[in-house]
Amino acid sequence: MKTGNARWIAFAVIAVALAGSLACQNKAKPSTVPETPRVEAEPPKSTPEVQPPAAEPFPKTDVDKTAVVDPSIEELNRQGVLKTVYFAFNSNELDQATTTTLQANAVWLKAHVKYTVEIGGHCDDRGSIGYNVALGDRRATAVKEYLVGLGVSATQLVAISYGEEKPADPGHNEAAWAKNRRAEFTIKP
Repeated sequence: MKTGNARWIAFAVIAVALAGSLACQNKAKPSTVPETPRVEAEPPKSTPEVQPPAAEPFPKTDVDKTAVVDPSIEELNRQGVLKTVYFAFNSNELDQATTTTLQANAVWLKAHVKYTVEIGGHCDDRGSIGYNVALGDRRATAVKEYLVGLGVSATQLVAISYGEEKPADPGHNEAAWAKNRRAEFTIKP
């Protein structure tokens, strides 16, 4: 019989433990559960289109508002933007050096069409005055025709002969005469 009593004791211990366990659970739970507020479901929102980010504005800078001033005609002539070309004795033929210089002058002239340019034909002091005026004219005309052939407007160019009247070098030797046989460019107002 001892085994029967032991079973009853074991059964009683388990029952008490189970009852205590249930009692603890009931005390932990509140008797009334507060009701959670009901949230009305909103209609689903359409997904907004993804916009690319706006470009950043240019940084603010101070702009130099001083007017761009073209150099004066006197300054252009002093700078020698148009190069003088030289001729052989008693000739108005354009050699390789002359045409190379004239090609560079043509680029400047086509970029600055607002200017009128005088082409002055000059000679050394050998020969008669009449002969030198005619030779100076042939030199100035040969230069003008070459520039027009390169695309410079003929109305932009004025050919004139000075003969021997305006020497670049007043000397009377070959070095001075070589400097005087020329076609010289002068920008005019």
